[in-house]
Amino acid sequence: YSREGAAISITTGRGDDGDTDLWFGDRAGKSSPSVEALGAFDEARAALGMGRSLAPEWMKPEILRIQKDLFTASSEVATLRGKADRLKERIGPDRVRWAESQIARYEKVIQINDWAIPGESPPGAALDLATTILRRAERRLVGLEESGLIDNRELLVFVNRLSDLVFLMARAADREVEVGE
Repeated sequence: YSREGAAISITTGRGDDGDTDLWFGDRAGKSSPSVEALGAFDEARAALGMGRSLAPEWMKPEILRIQKDLFTASSEVATLRGKADRLKERIGPDRVRWAESQIARYEKVIQINDWAIPGESPPGAALDLATTILRRAERRLVGLEESGLIDNRELLVFVNRLSDLVFLMARAADREVEVGE
């Protein structure tokens, strides 16, 4: 997932002072709550990528969609309050509805009767890891909301739904059950 036509330099030296770039020219300390949330989103995307590489073919496009949504979520966190109107895309009710529809789809096939212990299958284990990281990202978002640093309630709801959805996807992968449309 890249910016169209723009080459991105990885090593800039701008973070050598302990700060990092946010969107629209702003900067924050690397230990700031916003950067902690961004790190959790990065980790979740990576764990989802591992899950996608191991997942059955039918599940891969759904995982990729979630990874792309997490880029959108990250852009909101990386944008200081008052500048969100400059974003091209934000997490809104439509993405929450999408996640809820996917959860309902999985719950028609996957029955949860007890706690799951990760490790039943490689893709399930990777998706369980992603679930736990998404839950951490959600906790970081709650802190940002409590501090007044984010103002999009739908973002918090969406990440909450994603952790439920990815948990169900892990169960489907563990049980080798295909979840239809």
